[in-house]
Amino acid sequence: MNEETLGILRCPECGVGGFLEPVRVYTKAPSGEWEEALLRCRCCSRPFRVEQGIADLVRDGLREVEDERAFFERHGEPVLGDIHRRSAAHPECNTPSRGEDLRIIEEGRHWSRFMQRFWDVGDRAIFDLREKASHPPLYVAGVLERDDRDARRKWSYYPPAAGEFLFPPLDELAGRWGMDAGCGGGQFGLEAARRGVRMIGFDPGFGELVLARRHAREQGIRNIDYVRGEPANPPLAHRQFALLMAKDSLHHVPALKEVFPRLLEPLEDDGWVVVHEHVTTPRLKETLLAPVRKWAVWKSRRRYPTVEIPEELLRDSANEAAGAEAVREVLREHCIRTASREDLYLAGELEMLVYFALGKRRWPAAIVYTAGRVLEKILLLLGDRQHVSFRGRVRRT
Repeated sequence: MNEETLGILRCPECGVGGFLEPVRVYTKAPSGEWEEALLRCRCCSRPFRVEQGIADLVRDGLREVEDERAFFERHGEPVLGDIHRRSAAHPECNTPSRGEDLRIIEEGRHWSRFMQRFWDVGDRAIFDLREKASHPPLYVAGVLERDDRDARRKWSYYPPAAGEFLFPPLDELAGRWGMDAGCGGGQFGLEAARRGVRMIGFDPGFGELVLARRHAREQGIRNIDYVRGEPANPPLAHRQFALLMAKDSLHHVPALKEVFPRLLEPLEDDGWVVVHEHVTTPRLKETLLAPVRKWAVWKSRRRYPTVEIPEELLRDSANEAAGAEAVREVLREHCIRTASREDLYLAGELEMLVYFALGKRRWPAAIVYTAGRVLEKILLLLGDRQHVSFRGRVRRT
């Protein structure tokens, strides 16, 4: 963590008045960044760890007891029992919110395991929009085939054309602060940092933040820090950020209508909001795509190396789609739209499946892509939706 980042962070319990101060810095990287440190809120004296460069700034109900205990013991600090007894994971905790807190903790652990799987097979596309992928739809089917030999395009979780639609505001924000809410592997925030924005990505999953930071530093990008925090309670100073980014994270937030205004509090009055979000399950698309996917997976498994399918890739996270239905409503209510569009990404997925199923033949994949674009437009007219891409300004009431 960069030392100057401390000035923009706040205690998740005390909020805007909860300024943090360093108690001890145990280890520093050669660049001068804090790798291991102990922070404390000036208001309530709560301690917060910095471990592997990640500041752990969640409220009491989400604190990870065993991880914190190991950290304090490793550095010879006393274990602070009062805080641990208030955490959701502690057996003595009987607060009404404990069940939902445990779901949020499991959500973070799930995505940390998920990201670790892709890291272990050398796939960095889930961390970086500019990296090539090992094709999530195929990995979920037990196939590990990369497109390193395909110079024409790169496959990713996220279509490059969508970035061209969303990212123009970044060019005017160099040197200012931005936040990536529910950042996961950090794709959006990393792209903003490359364009000069000073970014903070926060997410409940500690493990995925460690990987995101490792990738950023391997790329030589140091103007982005990662903080363990929840979108419902961002541990950030108010009115200090020029940009809020969110990629496929808001639909995981329970009670999004109540939470979203709190997520906007760190934004300046004219701050930008850039969102790419899953809003519903596209039933028509899935019905049409299912037989093609089944055929393509069968063909690909015969052509390319197969692996055991990780369990994390086969199930949804604890709060999957918890706030999906509210995404468009909160954006309309709290933001002034500059541009938006809804997508299915049917054509791209069809193209990818056919391309690999037929042994990387480009011309049939190109034909399928063209047909997929026509079909995509028809399905959108029929009301089938999957993602919304939105950019605009915060609306202050």
